[in-house]
Amino acid sequence: MQALVLHGKNDLRFESNFPDPTPGPGQVLLRMTYASICQTDVEIWKNGMRRVDRYPVIQGHEAAGVVVGHGEGVQNPPIGTRVAVENVISCGTCFFCRKGRGSLCENGQNFGFSANGGLAELAVWSAANMIPLPDSVSDEEAPLSEPTTVAVHAVRRSGIQVGDTAAVIGCGVVGLTTLQVLQHAGAKVFAVDTKPRSLELAVQLGAAQTVDAGSGNVEQILQELTGGYGPDVVIETAGAKNTPAMAISSARRGGNVVLAGISHEASSFDFRSIVLSEKIVTGTVGADPGDYRKAVELIGSGKVNVKPLITSKATLERGLEDGFMRAGDPDDDVYRILVGNG
Repeated sequence: MQALVLHGKNDLRFESNFPDPTPGPGQVLLRMTYASICQTDVEIWKNGMRRVDRYPVIQGHEAAGVVVGHGEGVQNPPIGTRVAVENVISCGTCFFCRKGRGSLCENGQNFGFSANGGLAELAVWSAANMIPLPDSVSDEEAPLSEPTTVAVHAVRRSGIQVGDTAAVIGCGVVGLTTLQVLQHAGAKVFAVDTKPRSLELAVQLGAAQTVDAGSGNVEQILQELTGGYGPDVVIETAGAKNTPAMAISSARRGGNVVLAGISHEASSFDFRSIVLSEKIVTGTVGADPGDYRKAVELIGSGKVNVKPLITSKATLERGLEDGFMRAGDPDDDVYRILVGNG
């Protein structure tokens, strides 16, 4: 089969004769439609996997396809079902799974990371992790269920209430889906970023107002927009060195801050500002069981619109040049590039 195969740091190759996978017990065989490239994929391509024993590996954790085969013991989803791939399998038995925190599973498997993913013609994965797609979700939209899942999980952890004010710091794909999930939860949402295109998209997707982080004091502006107090909830999705501190300082006294972005640079913060104002700061990573189905439901019902976040499409054969290289260009306004043969 055709596949984009990572052999090591900065060594991504298109291969036309990669071995076809065979579904094992409890698994399905998928004909992939599209996988979308996120910045984590780009960073792994440029910097390598943490564990060198995982090479070669096929990336592509944001993925969708069609069921074309069953492993032993599998009858559902039926052959021909269009599905989004829930990309994390939690073990269900570890300390965290027993507490209902599948996102923190100690023994989880990851499609496109610890196992081969969707940047290929075919893939195998757990039948229990197939999310059937309604007709209202296209093949192109389906891979963006994964970043929407991250947004759903972050919003659930935020404690948002109907009528609250909220700010999203960082208007990439996760930030712009988070903005929409917050709106669905009944919040008035402000969007913060430095890129004009991201702020334009935020307005298009329903932000009450945008804040250019490069042209003013974000904390002060958000206070002015909320009667002098600051938002009830601030969700940081940018993953920059200074944005966690910006998020914490921007929330109102007693407000909730959720840190969803992951910075690769260490930062420092004066925690007295949390203590003296009784702010609640929460981390979030991945998703819990059930979040993925909710994400598909929100996209299918039109409550989350991911269509403007699809920048372009590329074939597997051109996935390196038209996909990874373009997604890794900091001067290009790229949100998601879909790779596959449709």
